[in-house]
Amino acid sequence: MTATNPQPIGSRTDFQRLPGGGYVYVLVDDAVRIELRYLRRESRQLHAEVDVQCAWAGAQRHKNSLSCADLNLSSQAARRSLAKYCAERAKTKPDDFDWPGAIDAACLECIQAERTGADVIILDDAPTTADRDHNVFGLLVPADAASIVIAHGDGLKSLILMLVLGTLATLGKRTLYLDYEWSPARHASRKRRLFGADRLENLRYLRCHGPLTVEVETIRRYCDAHRIDFLGVDSVGLACDGKLGDDDTAIRLHRALGTLPPSLSAAHVPKSSMGPDGKGDAIGPFGSVFFSNLCRKSWLVKKQPGPSDDLVTVGLFPQKQNDGDRQRPVGLEFTFGEAIRVKPVNLAGVVGLAERLPLAARMTHLLKTGPLTYAELAEQLDAKVNTIIQAVMRSPQAFTKVNDVTSDNVTRIALIDHQHADKSTT
Repeated sequence: MTATNPQPIGSRTDFQRLPGGGYVYVLVDDAVRIELRYLRRESRQLHAEVDVQCAWAGAQRHKNSLSCADLNLSSQAARRSLAKYCAERAKTKPDDFDWPGAIDAACLECIQAERTGADVIILDDAPTTADRDHNVFGLLVPADAASIVIAHGDGLKSLILMLVLGTLATLGKRTLYLDYEWSPARHASRKRRLFGADRLENLRYLRCHGPLTVEVETIRRYCDAHRIDFLGVDSVGLACDGKLGDDDTAIRLHRALGTLPPSLSAAHVPKSSMGPDGKGDAIGPFGSVFFSNLCRKSWLVKKQPGPSDDLVTVGLFPQKQNDGDRQRPVGLEFTFGEAIRVKPVNLAGVVGLAERLPLAARMTHLLKTGPLTYAELAEQLDAKVNTIIQAVMRSPQAFTKVNDVTSDNVTRIALIDHQHADKSTT
């Protein structure tokens, strides 16, 4: 590696790409910062919103900004005009500070960076992700991409979103809840019932009114400034800027999400899964297939009322997964009272949700109590005997045949782990 000479004190500069888009040019020793965002081409000329900041005593500024306006970076006359305006606002003379040089340098660095584009790398040199997933009560949420939970309007998806963000906040992750549906007072009450009255500094909240594509720059700046690690979006339908059935609407939403930290969004189910028989299961959110196609992971949420009004179980069934071992459904039991208590549960034991599990998982749950015949398994699982036989043959690592367990000499099926456990105790 070749050593480079450091810039002498008095003329130090720094130019960097900003997270989510844009650039910043800093004159370190002069405490001047020039941000260039919203870059776009118009008639082959590069335009941007240019925010010139300094904290000099006596300068006329709003907060730290001398000027924040749209600029044609390719126009020398436009750059000269901005430099003159900044000199007037800063009350400096040409010998005091070279404003034309500073503005020119920032614009030229930006133009060159846009010409060069992002750096091409050897794929093996790509950084590794320390945390591929956040584990929240067994729910593995991607730590480096957008994901979605899909549910009916009363499917507890907002509560699940709050549970995920609040849990991450208690673990030291900085989270931001983007709310399109409710109010801060309501969510604050829900947070206190889930996590207690202690102040949770890492859980931030923003009530959104415009589509995400409109508000994304403001949100991105906040995320950059406060080092937000994870977002929650509640919900997809209200965050969009067009008809949900249009592919372009979904693509624009995901482009906006792609400039923000990793996220978990809540989405409603399509009409086809809203029938009274409950058989029309969703495989993606309402609207364009690109809502699901462009996220990295999604779950279908199903709610099952308990024996009392204050007990509800939800099953989160993986619908899409782009990487890693195939994930299993996750069960969460919510007990509602002055506080909301949450605990993981085995869905195989929950009537109304167990039927949605793979047959092998349901068989495993039954066989934990002891070996059963093919016929007994078929009867209890409401399946055909041949289907049970095929499931056993496909999972030799899980199931084994046991003969002569009783005097009837009927073959039974047992769990291999249980067989090992029995042998170790004899």
